[in-house]
Amino acid sequence: MSSIFLCLLTLTIIYTVNGKLDNDINFDENRRHQSHSMRHIRRRGHHHKPGLRIRNEHQVYITEPKTNLRIRGGNATDTKNFPYMAAIIINGRLWCAGTIVDVNWVVTAAHCLNYVLHVSPLKTLGQYVKVRVGSSRPHEGGTLVDVAGAVRHPKFEEEPVPHADVALLKLAENIEFHRHVSLLKIYEGIKEPFAQSFVVVTGWGATKGTDTAFREHTPDLMTGRLKVRSQHYCIDAYQLVNGFQFTQDFFCASLRNGTRDACLFDAGAPAVQQNRLMGIMSFGPERCGHEFQPAVFIKAFYFRDFVKSTIASYKTTAELIDAVQEIDPSLQQHETLHEGVPQEVPEKLRDDVRNAWEAATEPDVKHD
Repeated sequence: MSSIFLCLLTLTIIYTVNGKLDNDINFDENRRHQSHSMRHIRRRGHHHKPGLRIRNEHQVYITEPKTNLRIRGGNATDTKNFPYMAAIIINGRLWCAGTIVDVNWVVTAAHCLNYVLHVSPLKTLGQYVKVRVGSSRPHEGGTLVDVAGAVRHPKFEEEPVPHADVALLKLAENIEFHRHVSLLKIYEGIKEPFAQSFVVVTGWGATKGTDTAFREHTPDLMTGRLKVRSQHYCIDAYQLVNGFQFTQDFFCASLRNGTRDACLFDAGAPAVQQNRLMGIMSFGPERCGHEFQPAVFIKAFYFRDFVKSTIASYKTTAELIDAVQEIDPSLQQHETLHEGVPQEVPEKLRDDVRNAWEAATEPDVKHD
């Protein structure tokens, strides 16, 4: 009997030791792979300059399995909680997010309008660009309003990365404020969002897509809290990006370990603290949820005066169009357009631009 007990005890010890060895081997193997991955990332970060992704380019770089393609840490919400939200619709497709700042004005990222302003005259902008307010779904409910005019910040530059990336959309009619539709006041202070504080970012995020296909956005409005990073942190995060200097005009935000990132929210999404607009989302890294390359926002104090003066100066659409053509040279020749393409452009190039525009803006599929 004792010999049987000793035999069982010996087998148990051997099994336990072998199991521990197997676990140790698996742990060491996993650690080796992780270490290799980190070395690869460091080497890649050292030798290759990281890329940036403009938020309305409808591209997403997939690194997760298909089953894990979801909003990183975002929560579904409703416009009664965020009545200032506006969906920017271009040719039937959700293009960007915006913020209601007046009864007939919406602020968004200027680069959201690059395509449409290149191929559409300002006088016919409403045929292509519309804004939906009062609905958590960008393609149904609420109120859909035509855009009568648009003005980009006079210092807006697209390359190498957006600078002064702010634009105002003048709506064709005043919107009625109620529980689901209201304006958001712009922060009036001179202090930037403090590092380690949080901003609330709201928009319609991408759920899946490829680097060549349009992203599929969430059917409902999403929101998430992002931590504001220090200026030093932001500078380090983007120091290797070609041609980009992280200036005092920007702040960046993310959550640790990449669990939540505004890269999955549309361009133009508002960053809010204490019910004040603190910034507008512009761009970020190619990889969504990257802890060390957070999303970048333009600070409110940088565009506040532009918004105020524009709203105060242009009471009618005609006044706005005339003024915009004076301050934005790229739009001066849009009076003589044929089907949305400048006539001074060579015919073949004009056709190519029109075809590319139509192909890139096929109407989005409505979500159930």
